Amino acid sequence: MFYALVIKFFTPVYLQHCLLFFLAAMNDTFFLLILPTRTLTIHLGSYRQCVGLSLRGCCCSDADANHLVHSIQQLLERHPAHAWIDSQHLYSLSQQGQQALLRAHAQSQQAGTQLHWCGLPPGVLHQLHVSGLDQQLDLQPATHFEGPSFLLPARPGTALLPN
Repeated sequence: MFYALVIKFFTPVYLQHCLLFFLAAMNDTFFLLILPTRTLTIHLGSYRQCVGLSLRGCCCSDADANHLVHSIQQLLERHPAHAWIDSQHLYSLSQQGQQALLRAHAQSQQAGTQLHWCGLPPGVLHQLHVSGLDQQLDLQPATHFEGPSFLLPARPGTALLPN
C-alpha cells in the first residue's frame, strides 16, 4: 500500500525552483517535503508613470540574489526616471543579497533611473550600515513610497486602490 502526503499542488514552473527531499521510507509509507529554493518573493508593478517592486522575505541565497537582479532588470526595461522599492518585509540580506543590491544600483545608474529603497527594517539597515552600502543607496522611510500603492502590504481591514 502506498500513502502520499500532499502538501500543495505545484505547477511545473514552480517545481523548477524547488528542491525535493525524501524524508522517510517506512513500512511502504513515503513522505515528500518540497522546499522552495527561493526565500524571497518579489512583486513588480506599474500604474500610469509609477513603477515599483515589493520585496518580501529574505535575500539569502544565490537564487534570491539572481531573482532580485532579474526583477530590477525587468523594472528598468520600462525606462522610468524613478523606481520605488517597498522593503518593509525584507527581513535579511546575505552577502549575495547585498551584492545584488549593489548590482541593481549600478544597473539603475546606467539606465538613468533613481532607485528609492523604502521602509527597510532596522536589522537590514544595520546590515547595510556595516557593509557601507547605506551610503550608496537612496534609503527612504516607508512613508516616502511613491510607487503603485497596490504593491504595499495591505493592513487588515483596509483596501488599497491604485494612485
